[in-house]
Amino acid sequence: MATQITILGLGRTGASIGLALAQIKDQVRRIGNDREPQIARKAEKMGAVDKIFYSLPSAVSESDVVIMALPVDEIRETMEIIAQDLKPGCVLIDTSPVKESVMQWAKELLPGDDRYFIGMTPSLNPAYLMHSGEGVEDAHSDLFKNSLLLISSLPGVDESALSLATQIAQVMGANPLFSDAVEADGLMASSQLLPRLISAALVN
Repeated sequence: MATQITILGLGRTGASIGLALAQIKDQVRRIGNDREPQIARKAEKMGAVDKIFYSLPSAVSESDVVIMALPVDEIRETMEIIAQDLKPGCVLIDTSPVKESVMQWAKELLPGDDRYFIGMTPSLNPAYLMHSGEGVEDAHSDLFKNSLLLISSLPGVDESALSLATQIAQVMGANPLFSDAVEADGLMASSQLLPRLISAALVN
């Protein structure tokens, strides 16, 4: 039976994950959702997902894995909407660059102890480092190939959830590395946020 994976947010990151998962299309069913219907339709047309659901609860209710490829300011609201619709055993994966806060939201909002949260922090394939676009049209199946991908989890998470996240990372072509949330946030701050601040300061 195919594993159903829902991708929430079909910009560059979400659509690229969907395109990478096409390599194992016989093993997965890819569901997509985006706040912008035209973006969702474009992702479906380019083969990043198999089916679009415009309702968040409908998009996640039957899925084994839900991947949030969303801006940080949309994550908590989305989690509040979908939390009660995640089926037992579902693995919720967040790809945002902020891990400690999102992990606390997951601890607060996810029902019971049989829905599992995994933080996944992807970096880019070096071949795309000079590409600045963030839209669905900038998605590539190899966007994360040969890159480092940090995996973080809450204490006591089921080992099968970590194994599943690792398998997804490998399908994406990335090299998974386990870290805690604080370490992941520190690495992202030093490698992404600090250079941007320095660039802005130099321009000013």
